[in-house]
Amino acid sequence: MAALRNAAIGALRLTGATNIAAANRHHARDSTRPLALLGIT
Repeated sequence: MAALRNAAIGALRLTGATNIAAANRHHARDSTRPLALLGIT
């Protein structure tokens, strides 16, 4: 679980997120946002 959390934080940091908690809430609101962040969709 820690590895997945660290990977998610790393992906957010690569996109320029400075506030991880706010970015996490932003991406949690819509299920397509994390996929778009990773370039899957």
